[in-house]
Amino acid sequence: MSLMGFVREGQHIGVRELRKNLAEVLKSPRTYFVTDHGKPVRAVLSYPVLLELLEMIEEFKDRNLIREVAQGREEYRAGGWVPASRLKKSLKRL
Repeated sequence: MSLMGFVREGQHIGVRELRKNLAEVLKSPRTYFVTDHGKPVRAVLSYPVLLELLEMIEEFKDRNLIREVAQGREEYRAGGWVPASRLKKSLKRL
């Protein structure tokens, strides 16, 4: 999941509604953004999502990885890429 996906897939829930449905919210794999008077104040997310977000943050700290991703994006934009299906076929021939 991307960081934007994390935000897009989250559901807003008011504090009162959260109190009424706390057990259901905590059992859900869904991400919730708790609001107080319409303003987001907390996020409730599953443990796997938390681990995924922490992993993303660690990856952002890796400058070499960021450079490689940027280079790959540039090459893709310039047309310097091979579709996975063609790559698979060429690897099978080896």
